[in-house]
Amino acid sequence: MGTVVVEVLVLGAVVLLAVAAVASRVAGAVPERRHRERLAGWARDHGWSYDRERPELVDRFEGDPFVEVRSNARARHVLCARVGGYRVMAYEYSYTATRGQGRDSATTGHVHTVVAAAPPGPVPVLEVRARGEGGPGPSAAGVREVRVGDAAFDGAFAVWAADGDFARRVLDEGVRAHLLGGGAVPVPFRFSRTHVLTWQAGALDPGRAAERARALVDLLERVPGAAWSGRRDAVG
Repeated sequence: MGTVVVEVLVLGAVVLLAVAAVASRVAGAVPERRHRERLAGWARDHGWSYDRERPELVDRFEGDPFVEVRSNARARHVLCARVGGYRVMAYEYSYTATRGQGRDSATTGHVHTVVAAAPPGPVPVLEVRARGEGGPGPSAAGVREVRVGDAAFDGAFAVWAADGDFARRVLDEGVRAHLLGGGAVPVPFRFSRTHVLTWQAGALDPGRAAERARALVDLLERVPGAAWSGRRDAVG
């Protein structure tokens, strides 16, 4: 009789755990669905397109905030549009990471909003961060920290580039003055071959992402035409 009672209790515990797991998934799905519906509705109202997920974007870029080893990363809630003649997009890049082993392990979720625009042609890697804001910069081969020769700018911003001459052409006097004057350019930003992008921690807010996309386009329009080569490539 005691054995039967134990078996019933064990079976009940298993059922309760299963019910709790299902309830947890359902509870988590509700805010996710609302988030998806809000983004899709915003896209319809503002002339953007919306895709629930774009797996090909997971490995599109290198450096922060992207995971450079095999991972469970996902690129979801992708908004695309044309702003000022440039193709732009914004999406959520998310992944989970586990530290430690066994009972000492802990899994943490990471979500970043990525905003990207396509420059007029392919470009070398170039990253700009506020001085003292993390580092060590992008991991692409051949990338090193460079100084553009402007004491005020070099004191305020750290620049990593694969081509120092390209960095100085992009960061001409006008662009440097715009950044030093507190212009709307989102920092950090990175030119990553066929895109210029910026990122920040947190879920995608469409209004804020649209503002950052316009700021990237404004940056592209301020760069001297001689800095570009090739043709414009689309990001979406």
